[in-house]
Amino acid sequence: MLAAATSFFARTAISQSYNIGGGSAGSRPSTPGQAGTSVVAPPPFSPPLNVGLWRVQPAYHKVTNKRVSVWSFDKRASDIERLGPAARERTLEVLKAEASALGRLRHPSILEMVEPLEETRTELTFATEPILSSLELSIPGSGRNSALVELDEVEIQKGILQICKGLSFLHSSAQLIHSNVNPESIIINGAGDWKIAGLGLTIPLLGPDRTPTRWEFPTFDRRVPGYIQRLFDYMAPEYALDEQLATASDMYSLGCVIYTVHRKGKTPFNTHNSLGGLRDNAGKLIPGMESLDKDLQALLLSLISRHATNRPTPTTLPSHSFFSSLPVSTLNFLDRSNFTSKTREEKISFMKGLTGVLARFSEGLRTRKILPTLLEEMKDTHLLPYILPNVFSISTTLSPPQFATTVLPSLKPLFSIKEPPQNMLTLLDNLGMLQSKTDKNIFREHVLPLVYNALESDHAVVQERALKAVPDLCETIDYAEVQGVLFPRVALVFTKTRILTVKVATLVTFLTMVKTLDQSSLTQKLVPLLSKIRTKEPAVMMATLSVQEAMGFKVDREAVATLVLPQLWSMSIGPLLNVEQFQRFMQVIKKLGDRVEKEHDQFLRDSQRLEDRSATRVNGASGPSGLDASVDFESLVGRENGAIKENTVVNRDRSWDDDVWGSIFNSQEASGIQTPTVSATSPSSSQPSISPVVPFSKPNSSRQRASHYAVLNTDSFHQGINPSGTTPPSQPATGWDPSSSTYSSMQGLLQRPNYHISLQNVIPPTGSTQPKQPPYTVTIATTQPLVPQPLIATQSTMGGLLAPSKPSQLSWDNPNKKPSKDDWGDFDPLA
Repeated sequence: MLAAATSFFARTAISQSYNIGGGSAGSRPSTPGQAGTSVVAPPPFSPPLNVGLWRVQPAYHKVTNKRVSVWSFDKRASDIERLGPAARERTLEVLKAEASALGRLRHPSILEMVEPLEETRTELTFATEPILSSLELSIPGSGRNSALVELDEVEIQKGILQICKGLSFLHSSAQLIHSNVNPESIIINGAGDWKIAGLGLTIPLLGPDRTPTRWEFPTFDRRVPGYIQRLFDYMAPEYALDEQLATASDMYSLGCVIYTVHRKGKTPFNTHNSLGGLRDNAGKLIPGMESLDKDLQALLLSLISRHATNRPTPTTLPSHSFFSSLPVSTLNFLDRSNFTSKTREEKISFMKGLTGVLARFSEGLRTRKILPTLLEEMKDTHLLPYILPNVFSISTTLSPPQFATTVLPSLKPLFSIKEPPQNMLTLLDNLGMLQSKTDKNIFREHVLPLVYNALESDHAVVQERALKAVPDLCETIDYAEVQGVLFPRVALVFTKTRILTVKVATLVTFLTMVKTLDQSSLTQKLVPLLSKIRTKEPAVMMATLSVQEAMGFKVDREAVATLVLPQLWSMSIGPLLNVEQFQRFMQVIKKLGDRVEKEHDQFLRDSQRLEDRSATRVNGASGPSGLDASVDFESLVGRENGAIKENTVVNRDRSWDDDVWGSIFNSQEASGIQTPTVSATSPSSSQPSISPVVPFSKPNSSRQRASHYAVLNTDSFHQGINPSGTTPPSQPATGWDPSSSTYSSMQGLLQRPNYHISLQNVIPPTGSTQPKQPPYTVTIATTQPLVPQPLIATQSTMGGLLAPSKPSQLSWDNPNKKPSKDDWGDFDPLA
């Protein structure tokens, strides 16, 4: 309960209204009436830092998203707990006076307070404008790991002048002496401006009764934090030694600050924070001056002097030669308090010259100091043509998130403004940078309308600039956007314009879009569009030729032959073309004509091949490749993967009656052997004529099977069966005697199987009653003429499918002897 109560009373209005420490943004509405509207989180802040006894953290308002820096002092810190009651009370007094002075004093060079001081039992809290660092934490090369803000000479000079303005306000208007100007009491805000802080030890020039303030003896107590005490290293000698209260003392302290910044943290004199040390160094020459610039040496000698009357005032110091550089003068002119009072002509002249001076400023100074002022002045559309080049020059160094949060919101209203045309020209010139630094969806939604508006502009220069930007857009934006939106707008410009340069620029744009558009869009949209060209200007015709050439190698041959080539022939005889231009037309026409000829010739050949193959399949004959139109599926698949081989599977369970030599013929055909065909030939005919194959009937007995065996005839003659070279005589139609010599010769023939068969005489079976027919001759289908060959049987291949395991030699001494079973071996077809 006690802890909850303590937590409740420790809460402040600042902690309730602000997200402290850069937490994620909530989804609270920006106004009470806009429920559900999410608030976009601000960009990331700088890390927390310590300024004296204050802990400074970045924060933003939960409703308005306003950025601030929250300053807090923990009363329960260990360093504070060790202090005595008087020292603790003195510390709180100085810190409260500092916060109170910031809330009371308002000036551009004094740190601005946003939320007043709040005190709880455990801490002091107030909020100011966003800050980046203190000067003490940003002195270059002061021995720290890294400076929070990188300072260059221009930024230092600019900051000194800003402090002079703040001191002038304190001295003249507020009637105060700061009395503690040092690097820790100078703050660098989010815009890079130097602001005066540390106002807890100010001394009023006049008291409440309008009498001069009494002088106080300076002391330094090492038991008390140095932040709430005046540092003797920056204290003016007249204040400590002469007991004088003068505003010039702050100028002495400012001179010591300038020296410390340029000398990497070293002070002019090391007084050891004692009055004696200050007395010993008063009036001495400043050490280390020889390494500084002459103008800087003169400035320091005038400020760090023994007598206050010799020092410049805050109003006269800016006229010193040290601040006469062009960059410093530029920043002074661009200062918000000064720039708003200038006339439009003066602003235009300044913006023209600023482009050449930007390179002399540091990146941080351009981003924090110059860019915000330029963005504020963009409200005047007449200044935009002169402001935008500077804005884009600075934006090149910004990251995409920085650009999206800082610059893009000010540019979005400009994308729809058509007048003056210089605005669109500048934006189009920087279209590539806009595309690289913006999100794809944001670019399509907000930036692409700029290109579309430029294409619809009445100014030819704007249209040409927009057309030059289209090729790069085709490479990056979606194809649907190119085909559905961008291409029709470019085509509309091509149709309406009568300006030669715009028309040529449009054709050049079409040339780059050819590789992006598909064949349908080219054939149906671009080709008809180009056919409407009626001008005979050579520039237009040559640009059209380039487009047609690129298109001719992308669209199909029909479009080239019927659409592209006729237009090119028509344009090639233009009266204004010279010889080189005409030859260029002829080269393109020949290239495209060769393409049409080659592709169409191949198309016709393929079509004829398909027609021949289809016709062959319909007629049932072999196809053009010499293969049977009807192929066994199992054999086809087997040949592809090697799983099934032809003539390797033998069904041993199959009986002899089931074969009838059909499998033998089939295996011969499958293995690529030419199968003999039977043709009926008259005795008087000298050339065989092709006729349907005479089928063999299935024999019913062993004697009938013998009558169906054919006489072997082949080109491979290894051994003669009939030594006399004569053929067996023809048998009568009434029968065939098995005891005859012819029958014995047949048996000897069958001893050696050979499947290269040619039937010369077919003897009808005994007892046939059919009329006598002319003898049938079976010829082998070869290209050579048929020559009668003797009856010869080729030697069987060993290991063949039907080769006998014990081949016996037939005795030719007694041809009438009937072979025995042993003569046949294990293969007796008549058994």
